[in-house]
Amino acid sequence: MRNKSVKTHRGVRPGVFKIIKKPIKKIYNAANLIFSSIVNTFAKYNIPLTKNNYRILKLKNKYKGKRCFIIGNGPSLEPEDLERLKGEITFASNKIYKIFNLTTWRPTFYMVVDSIVLEENVKDINLVEAKTKFTLNCYKDLFNADFYFNNNLYKNKSGTFSANIMESLYSSGSVSYHLLQIAHYMGFSEVYLLGHDYNFKGAISKTKDLSFLKLDDNSQHYFSKEYIRADEKKPGQAPEEIYHGMEKAKLVYEDSGRKIYNATRVSYLDVLEMRNFDELLNNEEEVHNQNNNGPLRQYQITP
Repeated sequence: MRNKSVKTHRGVRPGVFKIIKKPIKKIYNAANLIFSSIVNTFAKYNIPLTKNNYRILKLKNKYKGKRCFIIGNGPSLEPEDLERLKGEITFASNKIYKIFNLTTWRPTFYMVVDSIVLEENVKDINLVEAKTKFTLNCYKDLFNADFYFNNNLYKNKSGTFSANIMESLYSSGSVSYHLLQIAHYMGFSEVYLLGHDYNFKGAISKTKDLSFLKLDDNSQHYFSKEYIRADEKKPGQAPEEIYHGMEKAKLVYEDSGRKIYNATRVSYLDVLEMRNFDELLNNEEEVHNQNNNGPLRQYQITP
């Protein structure tokens, strides 16, 4: 016998779902927007309403008085130097994993904020070996990180330095600027940059003539020629934003009695006080030898 109507097992016509799907989605999105607004309002006053924000709050001044290294991916970065940083607190970013086959060092913290870098390398980035991983809220569906941050929550504040990373981080040309904000929130008193060559076309300087960086033969921007695949979109570079961001970060750190140093082996960034990486690490190794009656253990680098 022919049925007069078709119903679901709950007695609801299939067409009804199509009718109510759109309004339900609108209500869901509106509720999420309202909830996010409430979360962000409370975050402004350092009050966490989510598990993610509570974890961010626990980072505040966790490393007060300690030092850390923020690793850039410039051509002067050497695997041997990274090997010497084992035992140090380090931040790294983007495609640092391209050097992992040459060193047993792995970063303490890892971050990616560039949409092109993430989308073009999403599988590799999700496999990065690091103790703790950071990214932005907008990438939750792409990158399985440990912490998620708002970015440029207030558009008119882009380029400023965030003292409250639970509320938002702000951009200024590079992921290192984000990491400097996080390191400041964590309480580090000394931050050393390594691998920040700043050898991009359009780089600016108040003390050096960088016109030679415009030449075509200045094409090596990363520690590996295989850093970017032939079929891969290239992320944009914003040397002017980077420069002004470093100026801002320097002032914020100094105003709070802290310092950022540039320990990059070859760097055209003249904003920060330079430190010799070898002297910096040699002093630590001498102290270690005196305290432990022997040299630091040597690690073999895997070719």
